[in-house]
Amino acid sequence: MDSILTRTRLRWIARILSLALFFLWGAFFLEHLSWFQSFVTEPPPLMVWVMQLAHLTLLLGYLFAWRSERVAVLMILIGAGIFFPFVGGPNAWWYGLTAIVPAIFFFLAWRSEPEQ
Repeated sequence: MDSILTRTRLRWIARILSLALFFLWGAFFLEHLSWFQSFVTEPPPLMVWVMQLAHLTLLLGYLFAWRSERVAVLMILIGAGIFFPFVGGPNAWWYGLTAIVPAIFFFLAWRSEPEQ
């Protein structure tokens, strides 16, 4: 019984953190859309497109936490792993660690499941 409660709590913590981080990193995503303002006259370089796609993958991963945990974890890890090393500057490690906290909680919930 206690193990079931622990897994449930870990999953809910991961989901709530995903929602909070969705709004946090989503604000930066919206801010970065300004790079596309002069899209017709001067489109952004390919690297900007790739970074926005990685950022979008991270955000979608946070939303998937409410439907499919494993897909969410994969998307969060891929998005953060691509986005933050290039965009995070000297604080990339901290940003990346902050971004993957929900994935860590999901992993802990999975590790607490009994072996079959």
